[in-house]
Amino acid sequence: MAKSFIKNKPAINMTVVGFGQAGSRIADNFASYKDEAGIGVYNCLALNSNDGDLQGLTHIPVNNRVSLNLGGLGKNPQKAIKILEDNAEVNEKLKNFIQNQVRPNDDLVLFCAGLGGGTGTSTIVKAIEEFYEFNTKPLITDELKKIQSEVGNEDFKKNLNRKYLKMAILSAREKSVKIGVIVTLPLRADGPDVLKQVNDFSQRIWKLAKDPTKGIGFVIFADNQFFYDQFKRLPAHRLQETENYRDFANKEICDLFHELNTATTGGGTEVTFDSQDFRRIILENHGSLVINRLSKPMNEINKGEDIKNMFMESIKGSNLHEPIELENKNDNGEIEFSEIYHVGLLAVLDKKKNLGSSFIDDARVEIADSPSFFVKGSMFTGYLEGFNDHSATVYTFYKTNGLPNRLAKGLVNEFEEYQNRQKSIKTMDTSISSIEVEDNEGFDFDIDLDLSEFGLDVEDENTDNDTAEDNFDIDIDSLDLSKIKL
Repeated sequence: MAKSFIKNKPAINMTVVGFGQAGSRIADNFASYKDEAGIGVYNCLALNSNDGDLQGLTHIPVNNRVSLNLGGLGKNPQKAIKILEDNAEVNEKLKNFIQNQVRPNDDLVLFCAGLGGGTGTSTIVKAIEEFYEFNTKPLITDELKKIQSEVGNEDFKKNLNRKYLKMAILSAREKSVKIGVIVTLPLRADGPDVLKQVNDFSQRIWKLAKDPTKGIGFVIFADNQFFYDQFKRLPAHRLQETENYRDFANKEICDLFHELNTATTGGGTEVTFDSQDFRRIILENHGSLVINRLSKPMNEINKGEDIKNMFMESIKGSNLHEPIELENKNDNGEIEFSEIYHVGLLAVLDKKKNLGSSFIDDARVEIADSPSFFVKGSMFTGYLEGFNDHSATVYTFYKTNGLPNRLAKGLVNEFEEYQNRQKSIKTMDTSISSIEVEDNEGFDFDIDLDLSEFGLDVEDENTDNDTAEDNFDIDIDSLDLSKIKL
């Protein structure tokens, strides 16, 4: 077994919901993980606009696949949103899907979709709102009623917005199922229309994620351009293992999350990562979830400092997108920092090599002292030993209010580049050439017709079409246009 720890019981029980083709493929990857008894670790569902796109799934049970029977939405999320709002039958099917097939006893519901403009782009936004209406909003209402009964109507009304609403939201968040969101950004080659749609819908999702009432624990903006560039750099033997960059990306996303979710329940070392600590990092607060993994062959690791240095390198990046700028200079020249909440540092070592455990403490201290790393919460650390592909692997993960560089600035820059390129290129005005044929070909005639019977004035012999000037003086009010169909 290459990685023995991935058969551990997960720290967080999840329902994974895939929307559209891209999201469904991610959920299908999650459905491939089985426990020792061969039972799926996660409850996985898929929703798409037509039956055909669901048939390619291999691991999600057929009963967990739902089609809206719309025959596709033509990569038009604005149209899809309108259909979901106006079509009562489709709206009801989405509502039943969220209310009846998402397990209510799970710790986390993971919504997955691609932001390429298809079904997933629009349905994930509606699903988040529907999940809030069905799960989180009733809890907030119940908490408000409880507070009102305890403090009385007068005090409740006076302090509702300043005090009691926040209390109700915080209390409801402790009891409600959290939402995690994984959405994928498109390739640059998908063009300006897609980039504009992605910019719009990513803003909607980020706004929902920052709303404390919506119960969204985290968002991962995984970047297909980032995966594509990585895929093209893979060695030949790795390229043979994966058919295309999309499969590579989906496996990377799912493996990374599943490895963390199972490694944090492992033990056997003196510094163990508590599964409850992992739950706090993932489920508390909100913002972008940043995960990175770095591996090296175990025979290249000679001392604990080598592991510490791996942590210091890993904390700077992400396996799923470009780095997040954790510090930036504003327009006034002042340095601003992205807030970082709880941080996790986890090492998985293939075999004992007398490395001690001080590397964990050293890494924690160095990261905490870093001037560019503004940690508001706690730092949780640990390591375990077991089969791990003869490698040492470190994982770093945290939540922040910052965004990946491409999403924060890059999409706008890419769109502007497209616009500038279009302005600089002179486009052709094409037409189909005509075949000219003489009208009198094969005829030699001289016939005298009185064309005045047809209402034509032929007195001026200089009205030949080739010589007359296009110089019209028409009284348009005198024309009868009633018989012309416009």
